[in-house]
Amino acid sequence: MKKHLFSLTLFLVSLVSINAQKGQVNGVIMDSETGETLIGANIIAGSGTGTVSDLNGRFSLELEYGTHNLQVSYVGFVTTEKSVEVSQKPSYIDFSLNSLTIDEVVVVSDMARSRETPVAYTNILPAKISEELGGQDIPMILNSTPGVYATQQGGGDGDARITIRGFNQRNIAVMIDGIPVNDMENGWVYWSNWFGLDEVTRTIQVQRGLGASKLALPAVGGTMNILTKGLENKRAISFKQDISSEGRMRTSMAYTSGALKNGWSLTFAGSYKRGNGWVEQTYSEGWFYYAKIDKRLSNHLLTVSAMGAPQHHEQRSYKLPIASYDLDYARKQGVDVDAKDGDDFIYRPAINDMGTHYNQHWGYLKRDRFNA
Repeated sequence: MKKHLFSLTLFLVSLVSINAQKGQVNGVIMDSETGETLIGANIIAGSGTGTVSDLNGRFSLELEYGTHNLQVSYVGFVTTEKSVEVSQKPSYIDFSLNSLTIDEVVVVSDMARSRETPVAYTNILPAKISEELGGQDIPMILNSTPGVYATQQGGGDGDARITIRGFNQRNIAVMIDGIPVNDMENGWVYWSNWFGLDEVTRTIQVQRGLGASKLALPAVGGTMNILTKGLENKRAISFKQDISSEGRMRTSMAYTSGALKNGWSLTFAGSYKRGNGWVEQTYSEGWFYYAKIDKRLSNHLLTVSAMGAPQHHEQRSYKLPIASYDLDYARKQGVDVDAKDGDDFIYRPAINDMGTHYNQHWGYLKRDRFNA
């Protein structure tokens, strides 16, 4: 009996000794650009040993004492490997993965975070801006975003407007690098002031619906934040020449230094445009300049920026009846433009069928004077 008890005790002691040779490794997997944790990332530590990150991006592994190489992989990110020393005391190691699509998102004030901010949002990335914006006003790139409607209004250069979930831009917070640019008097946004900003835009985030903000903003309908390139980007120089079918030309240049010595960064952009628009008498001429200096101070980022857009452009702002532009199109829309009351057309305006290029905001003033 004693012999059996001694064997059982020896067996239990050996199990404790074996288990004691394993230590715990804990950590978090996150996106190096946004700081967001990554769910379901694969963590491998040798053949047959591994785990995945949980809903908070955290993981835990039990490994034998000694040095181990942990390899972390995630779809859309660069695979990263680190060494960790496992001992009796739990070890902690965090992984920051770099995205395979570079320089897409940066987290600043009033930027929503995936799985952290309870608001619907969409990020417009540089590739989409480069491929689809062309010579349009910046809001026009957002027409494919859910809940967003953008229009050039009358077709004048810089006269675009945007609506989010039915709220016009007087009830939408428009920001550049987190700085509000809505008119202080009526909340309006004049997009002609930002026509060259697309050259240094890093991403545009559109938040739909009322959201929390650190600033006093007219963000009842949503928030639109335009983030420009800076310290987080690589060095880049660009030159672009645009020309439209009406002969309007735009020349743009941009420069981003990326991270310089001692945590400095410089960003510059300039653009010049002139020419006629598609609508008659919508000539425009304007300059745009933008400069930004970034300085990294420990965990803080100090940014100083300056911009301007001296310009002249003509407009076609107000609505006219459909028949003013095209009688046939008005008929197709159900307008009885041929109905008469005596000799007068009931639904046909005095000025009609002038063509879709027609602009009611120009002409020649004529005064006829008669004496008694």
